[in-house]
Amino acid sequence: MKRYLVICLGLLPTLAWAAIPSPQMLWQEIQGLQKAHAVMPESTPHQIGSRSVDPFTTDLANAAAVQSIRQGGGIVRVERYTNGSLVVKENYNAQKKLVGVTAMLKAKGYDAADRNWVMAAYKPDGTLVSFGKVGSCIACHELVRHQDLVFAPPPAQLLSVTTWKAFFPKQEMNPAYVMLLRKYPQHIVQ
Repeated sequence: MKRYLVICLGLLPTLAWAAIPSPQMLWQEIQGLQKAHAVMPESTPHQIGSRSVDPFTTDLANAAAVQSIRQGGGIVRVERYTNGSLVVKENYNAQKKLVGVTAMLKAKGYDAADRNWVMAAYKPDGTLVSFGKVGSCIACHELVRHQDLVFAPPPAQLLSVTTWKAFFPKQEMNPAYVMLLRKYPQHIVQ
């Protein structure tokens, strides 16, 4: 049995994990953020996503992540997120129906090379897709290593078409995201 401590920081309880949580325990925490509509600072519900299969996204964050963002002065300025930080991306189809959930949990001692982030992906019903050190996730998030692997939501940070296609070669890019690239070329991650 995994144990954890609950620390209240004003928004939602933050987990200071005594051990890496199971995928099921992490899913329970994600559900708590969903129920609380804990939208991450700088994010908006149903913002433009990059993929045509899930053209809308909503970013959620727990209290530890929110505190890190506020103390850092914004997502692009956070150098290290606090242990226990949880950031979640809800992916929605064109009808704004939830089609997938991805998450990053900062877990002290997990994987120092990748900044101690546990990556996870779930189907909308909580069925696990991937969990742990997910190489494809980490490879993309390395583009924003200077901000502890957490992307700011569009249009604050955007992937170029070339970079995007390298990570999603079998998918189509959301036309609305392409429009953001044209409108905000200065926000493309280098």
